[in-house]
This record gives sequence, C-alpha cells and structure tokens, in this order.
Amino acid sequence: MAAFNDVLSPRTFDNVFYQNLPKGLGLLASDQILYSDARTRGLVETYASNQDAFFRDFALAMDKLGSVGVKTGYEGEIRKSCDAFNKHS
Repeated sequence: MAAFNDVLSPRTFDNVFYQNLPKGLGLLASDQILYSDARTRGLVETYASNQDAFFRDFALAMDKLGSVGVKTGYEGEIRKSCDAFNKHS
C-alpha cells in the first residue's frame, strides 16, 4: 500500500504539503499537528506561503542529515525499501 503526503501534487517536490495543513488535509495526525500546535504553526505558514523558504530550509536540513553516520554491517543496514528489512540469504 502506498499513500501520498500530498494528494494535490503527489509527484512534484513543492510546498503544497504545507498549504494543505491549514485546510485540514494532512495525511497523518502527526502532519496535521504541525499546524494546530502553536510552536510549529509559524513554520507551516511560512512554508505554505513561501516555497523558496521551504526549499532553502529543506536543503539546509538535508545537508545536516548528510553528516549523520550510516550504520552498516552488524550495526545496521541501508534498506532497499524503507518499510521492510532487507532479505539476506
């Protein structure tokens, strides 16, 4: 089963996910809480109205994530599919 985070533009990388939250169209409760929680509502509003700000902050977050060590071998694995463990022979 697959579900898109954004049903309006599922194959486009854009800020529509954030535009959907004020309309109550978050896929998961954890998505929707981003808008209903006062601590994160400002970010949702910024990203919904300013795609360039979303792209900038996304790029910065991906850069930070790139510095996290990937566990491989006996410590972990890079999954071929994020929702299942790799099959080992």
